[in-house]
Parts: sequence; structure tokens; C-alpha cells
Amino acid sequence: MITVAEINDIERLDHFRLAWHDLLGKTRGATFAHSPEWLEHYWAHFGKGLKLRVLFVTLRNKIIGIVPLVVKPVATPLGTVRVLTYPLDNWGTFYGQIGGNSAATMVSAIRHIRSTRRDWDLIDLRYVDQEGHDHRRTANALKSVGYQGSSAPWRRLSLVDTSDTSWIEYLASRSPEAREHIQQSEEITARDGHVSFYRSRLEDPLAPGWNPRWDLWSQFEQMDFRHGNQTLIAGGAHTLKQKLDFLRDIHGPASRSGMARIDALFVNHRVVAFAYGLQHAAGTDYLAIGRAPDTNPETVTTLISNMIQQSIRDGEPAVNLSLLGPSAASMWQNSVRHSYRCSHYPLTVPRSQLLRLNRWMKQPVASPKANGSPAMVSDSQASREIESSIELAAIAPEDWPEENTMQAEPDSERPPFRIVG
Repeated sequence: MITVAEINDIERLDHFRLAWHDLLGKTRGATFAHSPEWLEHYWAHFGKGLKLRVLFVTLRNKIIGIVPLVVKPVATPLGTVRVLTYPLDNWGTFYGQIGGNSAATMVSAIRHIRSTRRDWDLIDLRYVDQEGHDHRRTANALKSVGYQGSSAPWRRLSLVDTSDTSWIEYLASRSPEAREHIQQSEEITARDGHVSFYRSRLEDPLAPGWNPRWDLWSQFEQMDFRHGNQTLIAGGAHTLKQKLDFLRDIHGPASRSGMARIDALFVNHRVVAFAYGLQHAAGTDYLAIGRAPDTNPETVTTLISNMIQQSIRDGEPAVNLSLLGPSAASMWQNSVRHSYRCSHYPLTVPRSQLLRLNRWMKQPVASPKANGSPAMVSDSQASREIESSIELAAIAPEDWPEENTMQAEPDSERPPFRIVG
């Protein structure tokens, strides 16, 4: 029998840490942001005013999936709206359920949300890897309980594809202006002395001499993160101090997980530029890039150039600069992906419906599939996908838990669904 347990107290997560880490190894596209340590530090720094809703999906008393959610007050042109969403806040690229039973976990979680008292005005699950690991499971889970499950692109991700290429081939793909800028930046940086590049190594934290490089971190906090009209640090609208405090606190557990990355550019053995990122199987998401206040802005270009060259030499799949803003990524990108948002707007919440209308008016018209890129899925296509099977790894439940009394949505009935092995 499948059941869902909900945890609202961050202190109780420690009881599930071992099971959580076990499921991380089975999670497609797992990043450090999927870990319990991430959620604990996120809550400590940004949880004020939010409600925690972590859903544990169990089968025969064994946890098969976890869906971390928060209810977050979000200011909109129509007033503050309570949004049920993921705890990411632009610190990462993709997010979703944890565990190997993706579809069953999402369906069970959404059914639980549907059957409990509504403490939200809008469901807005962002950062969905719809074209990759998700395969529309999130949208279908919403629709399986009678929610709209509308899906739309959320973020355009400007990536540097560093696989199956060389630095010479990559440079040749850049515009003449970009190549000239890179060369000039390296020349300007070299005028001040000997230039060297450092990248932290993945080490076993239990090995003698393991070093998370806190010595470099102390210099990182003194960097200037301004670059033109942009601030090269992720994390949305939080203050610079809040962001740096958060990054400092996650650096320790991220290093112990083998997911923290430090890239540093030295001139005459002095750090002049610094980048911090979190690694995962698909590449590295860079969260901050800064330079010493008394150095030229060109040192940032030189640092990124060395970062890309090193990633090519290491055979890393991709470098993601898009979290830092368009100015950091536009010159370097050679690949584009999209993250999606899956939303539900209750008919009983007028403000939510107005937001839905506003987003619909701003949404671009779907274009036909071209050049191998996925086309936007029409509503009729999406409705047919609801009936598709939802897998549960290699096991199937003996029976499904009985429904609690639900707050029925007046717009539609809940369509049937099934779980197959």
C-alpha cells in the first residue's frame, strides 16, 4: 500500500537522512540541491515566512520517493500570493522529486496535496526538466488529480557544451568579436605578471589531508561581483550578504559530497578572480564569479576562458553560466536548454485566475518542431498523455490508499490513472 507522510518541521528531517541519501543515488539528474543538507541550509537562511511541506512517499513502509515543497508568499502585481513550489530560488537549473520512482512519487504527492487542506493559492513547480528526465511526469501528475497541469517554459539555459570538442574548435565557433575580446582580456591580465589557473580537485573527505580550501574561500568573500550592469551571483532577490552567508554554509557539506567546485585565477600567486559552482553528472552550475576590487574586469573573461578550457580537458559535459545572468553567458554559450514550470490555478481563487490570464496573454505562440527541438505541446496533446501509464520501477503496489475527503475543484473531475510495473 502506498502512503504519504508530510513533515513540516525541519528538525525532523534528520530522522530520514539515511533513507534520503539512499534515494539520491537513484535520482535521475540529482544535484546537491536535492540533498537534505541543502534543504536544511536553505531553510535556515531563507525559510522565514515560508511553510515547509516535505512529502515522503512509502510503499510497504519503505520510502520510495521524496518531494520537498514550500509554501512561499510571492509578491505579484495583483498582491501577495501563496505559492506551493520547490525550495530552489534560482540557485539551480533543474529540480524535482527524489528517488527512482519518478511518476509514482509525483502522482502520490499531488494526490496528497489534493486531499489535504489548501494552504496555497497557486501551485507553481518550476525548474522542471521536461525535455530530459521529467518526460512530462510532473504535468501529468497534476492532471491525474483534476488539476490543469499547464506547462510552459520557465528559463532559457545558455550552456557551454564542453563534450566532444577542443578549445580550438570551440574558439572557432565564437564570433570574431568574441575571439578578439578573449585574446585582449588575456593580454591585459598577463601585463600584471605570471598568470596561473587553479581548480579544486574532487577528494575523499575521509582521506588524510583533505582540504575544502577555506583559505581561498576567505578571499572569495572579498571579491567584487559586479560585472557591467550585472551582479554575477545567483540566488534571486536576496542581498549579497545573505547569498555569501548561504554559500559559505553549503560549501562544507557540498565539499564532503564531492560536488563543490572552486576555480581561481592567480596573477603573481595572488587571487584576482574566483568562481564557485556545484558539480553534478551533467556538468557544473556556477553560482558566483567575482574579481579582486583592484583588478581589471578583463580578469573575469580570462577566468571563464580557463574554466572552459579545463572542462574540455577534463571531459566535463557542460558549463552552466546562465544562473549568473545573460551578460555572463551570452558570449560563451554554444548550446541552449529550457527548464519548465508546471502550474495549477484554482478556480476558487480569483487572484490566481487573474495571474493565469496574465501569463496566458504573455505566452508566445507555439511553433512547429524544427531542427530537432521539442515543440510546445498543445492542450489536446497533453490531455491525451494523461492516460499514459505511470511506471513504478520494478514493483507495483498491492492496492492504492483510500482517498481522504477532498476539497473538490468545480472545474473538472479527476481522471483515472494506473500504475504499472
